[in-house]
Amino acid sequence: MKIDKGSFINDFINKNLRQYSIPVYQRNYEWSAEQCEKLFEDIIQAHKQDRYHFTGSVVYSLLKTENKIDYYVIIDGQQRLTTIYILIKALIDVAETAREKAELEDLLFNVDKFQKYNIDESSKLKLKPIKSDNNQLLLLMSNQIDKMDKSSGIYQNYDLFCKLAKKALSEDEVMTVERIFDGVEHLTCAMIKLEDEEKGKEQEIFERINSTGVPLSISDKIRNFVLMTEIDQERLYEDYWLKVEQMLNKSQMSSFFLDYLNLKIDKITKEKDAYDDFKQLYKDGGYTNESMLKEILHYANQYNTFLNGNKELRDDINEALNGLKKLNQTTVYLFLFKVFDDFENNIIDEDELAKVLKLLLNYSIRRLICEIGSNSLRGLYKTLYYRVFNRKENIENYYDAIVSFLMQLTSKDAIPDDDKFILALKENNLYRKNALCKYLLIAVENQGKEKLLTKDLSIEHVMPQNRNLSKNWQTMLGDKWEYVHDKYLHTLGNLTLTGYNSELGDKPFNIKKEMLANPERPTHITILYNDILNQDKWDEHSILQRADDLSKKIMRLFPIEKPVVTVDFSDPRYHLYTVSDPSIATYKKVNYYELLGERVNVTAFSMMVHSVATKLYDLDSTPIVQMARNNECFEGWRVPVFSYDEKVIKNASELKKGSGIYISSGYSATDCIYFIRALLKLYELDLEEDFVYSARSTKDDDKED
Repeated sequence: MKIDKGSFINDFINKNLRQYSIPVYQRNYEWSAEQCEKLFEDIIQAHKQDRYHFTGSVVYSLLKTENKIDYYVIIDGQQRLTTIYILIKALIDVAETAREKAELEDLLFNVDKFQKYNIDESSKLKLKPIKSDNNQLLLLMSNQIDKMDKSSGIYQNYDLFCKLAKKALSEDEVMTVERIFDGVEHLTCAMIKLEDEEKGKEQEIFERINSTGVPLSISDKIRNFVLMTEIDQERLYEDYWLKVEQMLNKSQMSSFFLDYLNLKIDKITKEKDAYDDFKQLYKDGGYTNESMLKEILHYANQYNTFLNGNKELRDDINEALNGLKKLNQTTVYLFLFKVFDDFENNIIDEDELAKVLKLLLNYSIRRLICEIGSNSLRGLYKTLYYRVFNRKENIENYYDAIVSFLMQLTSKDAIPDDDKFILALKENNLYRKNALCKYLLIAVENQGKEKLLTKDLSIEHVMPQNRNLSKNWQTMLGDKWEYVHDKYLHTLGNLTLTGYNSELGDKPFNIKKEMLANPERPTHITILYNDILNQDKWDEHSILQRADDLSKKIMRLFPIEKPVVTVDFSDPRYHLYTVSDPSIATYKKVNYYELLGERVNVTAFSMMVHSVATKLYDLDSTPIVQMARNNECFEGWRVPVFSYDEKVIKNASELKKGSGIYISSGYSATDCIYFIRALLKLYELDLEEDFVYSARSTKDDDKED
């Protein structure tokens, strides 16, 4: 390659009978306002100080020569070249004299004074960006500014340069358009022209260049990779890449490619490694540029559906997708790619697709409400399809297989059961999960009627947020007003929607009721207000009663539909045991138990003891309460196992929050089974029929080690 010091004006723009084409593999024009302002400032300083200003490199190559016009392709530097071109057009339109306008216009267009070169509209302009930008540039250069897309970078930066130029002229009486242009003439660059023997190596050269422009995104790099070296790049760009760009914006493109790569490769890729992983995928997969682009377009179409819905799909499918998007549950897309492939290949129908999407939405809501960490979700969804359908026969019971798998998981990723979900709905801080809170409240209000317009609605606390409550509120809440305020402020029972924004504030309850019943602007909210407007006062009892009512409504709206056919995903190493012989638990690892038909996942025997005791306490608290009051021991045990005094029992932990009862812990696996057996006897349950647990031998682990 040949490298020379060059001038943007003298060596590029001022040359006649040239056209600089931006190839389709280049990104769109996207210089920011900050970059344009900095360049304009540098131009003014370059003129005032009469010094050159280096702005980076321009890598170019001669493409062809026709009718004595040289057509060059710009490999790097298109952002700066396009920006300077737009700036010159702005200076033309700001210039006050015809002479200034004419001299600058001659720079932008190829001139054929004697009609020797058959210059047409396509070769008249010296700069030809990629298609979407070229359309905007043609409108700008033909003075059809009113027809331009006002959101395009070309229009926005043209408008900005016009304002900057006018400001410079108005603030400095000696400044002129000619002097501003003098500053432009001081802009220099490294001119890097590719020689003939380097043709075909554009991609390699491009990646070696240390450009001073906008850093390339992962989508920029991938576009360059699959289009730069392709002879048929114009067609491939039109048929594939342009369609992807029209569906997804820049930030969505980056997220899409990360999800696409995580779908296709074994490991979890990160943004800094994504481009290298893409090239390895291309190499290992035996792709051609077109086959890769075809696959990218296929999954981009699906991704667009995930984000924006699809009019060809049923409303309930689009609503579920919209719910996942609103709740920012985008990691599920790794799994949805495979599900939508099955739908498009007629392996499942719309009914089955709708069931799967509703399951994933409701599962996500339960996780969020129960405050289960999201750090395991990407790994779960990346492998979920293969774990569920590694046995081909599971495809025949598609939904049932997925829900069976999620219910049988022994990790925290298992579906939270109804009891946990209801409890979390009532007690957890819902307000801090603002998007989820609003989504659930809107869902409650919208059930079975015309959809609520939610744009101007906000979440309102019935009991005010202000810690310094008025005397009116303190009296209403009672002697324990501070406790009630701290415990229930941000919980479901105290939250509603309003169109008043912050206007309700700390107002007394009766005033709030009047404002909610007769809002200045119609909100059409009825269901959420019923339990508020029907109350004479707002206290702990009212909040708990409303929380119970709303949580039941939410449960009905977002149920987990049980499988018709339960698909067994149990590990063959695990076997079911009863409590008849506690010694069997030695050298065992437990993964779940079933009590009175309910299956509960656990990871340790000690956890199983606590869980069983809690379940039985919820079933009937009397037997455990009596043992705790009397510090009773199980038959053959030396120390109490339940007590209201944590000091009298071994390794005490609270049985259930708020119960005041402590349970002993720290036993061996065998003693844990003795403990459960004694509990079952206490509750007069069948030791063979009412309880079983699943466990495997840990001796196999020793053999593997």
